[in-house]
Amino acid sequence: MEFKKKPAGIDKNHENELKKKFGTNFQAEKPKYFKEIVKWILLIVVALFTALLLRAYVFEWVVVQGQSMENTLYNNEVLFVSKLNYDRPKRGDIVIIQIYEGNWDYLAFFKDIPLFRTLFPSQGEVNYIKRVVGLPGDEIDIRDGYLYINGEKQQEPYTKGLTYEQSFELPRVVPENKVFVMGDNREYSKDSRQLGFIGFERIKGKAIFRVKPLKSFGSIY
Repeated sequence: MEFKKKPAGIDKNHENELKKKFGTNFQAEKPKYFKEIVKWILLIVVALFTALLLRAYVFEWVVVQGQSMENTLYNNEVLFVSKLNYDRPKRGDIVIIQIYEGNWDYLAFFKDIPLFRTLFPSQGEVNYIKRVVGLPGDEIDIRDGYLYINGEKQQEPYTKGLTYEQSFELPRVVPENKVFVMGDNREYSKDSRQLGFIGFERIKGKAIFRVKPLKSFGSIY
């Protein structure tokens, strides 16, 4: 006795029920739903990728951690940081710099690609918020609790405490494509006095204005 193999697909009775419910074109609805799902997935992927590109190359929000920038910036304040066309820092700019406190986790040549660093941050990577005080060609020195640039004592009304030399021996001239940075709270700041000169490629962007708290919303300069 032979049994005919039932063809795969929708049962005839079930098919009739679907036709009654959705009409004779119900089979055409399935590709439509599938296309809608694919479309939404693509939209989500594009939106996420666009957000990553914006964060890597245009702007991002940064949270202040610690007291090293008092009395200009305070712990837990949120800043808007611009990265667009920021390739030449100016004296007085408050910048976000990346420092690697440990070995880079990936291939070395990837570490200078902003999008790669955004997608795959290193465990040893730390962001610092500091003020640019020395530019390429400047001679930096610290004497008697004050900063000297090219032999001139600097008037810095934004600083808190006295400025002392630390482990980075001075005076020194800032090399090309590097800057000398310090925190405004000079007695409680880890900066170029320990880290040395900071390469332009280590600068993520310039802090423009304060977003939070709302009572202090506005420019930080």
